[in-house]
Amino acid sequence: MELEKINAIIFDMDGVIVDSEPIQARAIMQVCREFGMEVSESECDDFRGRKMEDIFLYASKKHEVEELSIKEMVERKIEIYLQYALQEVVLVPGICDFLEKLKSSQKYQLALTTSGRMVQQEKILAKYGLENFFEIMVTSDDVKNGKPHPEPYTVTVQRLKADPKTCLVIEDSDNGIISAKAAGCQTCGITTTFTKERLDSVGADMVIADFNELEKILF
Repeated sequence: MELEKINAIIFDMDGVIVDSEPIQARAIMQVCREFGMEVSESECDDFRGRKMEDIFLYASKKHEVEELSIKEMVERKIEIYLQYALQEVVLVPGICDFLEKLKSSQKYQLALTTSGRMVQQEKILAKYGLENFFEIMVTSDDVKNGKPHPEPYTVTVQRLKADPKTCLVIEDSDNGIISAKAAGCQTCGITTTFTKERLDSVGADMVIADFNELEKILF
């Protein structure tokens, strides 16, 4: 599919900038185990793109574990995730060159919209020297409703002072695509986490295997 006019490009973080989804799942499962719940990898697939508060609230209700402190679970998950991620996480192939080309072209506003907390995003971006690429960064600290609700992308578009129709969102998860579409943005799925068929099924305007494909379209 051919994209409409694009003035801004909005990136998700996990699975788009960094190949962190397996680490996220490992941290979630470990926290749940520490709090008396067993969560499977298939359940974690459905969590992708969601706020941590929503994940742990859902898990505690499903597994009928009462009197859990969601705040404590979130704080523990951030701690565990950063322990793993700062040592193990790698960039999604091609992202650095793609960001450099976008920045140097001065054709697009660049933003980051993530379900993670600001504290963990800043540390991961700093690890790879990527903190200066994005003029706007919206995290779960900035919204009440996480993906698949449209609020994360609605807030990002508002801060960019942009028309959502001219914003292209790059997402790896179905929850992220649903969120961006509901906010009125154009969407590009990348198959780092889910299949093309799964991303197509939730309405992705286009699906790419890597950033080289998108670079050819944008330049």
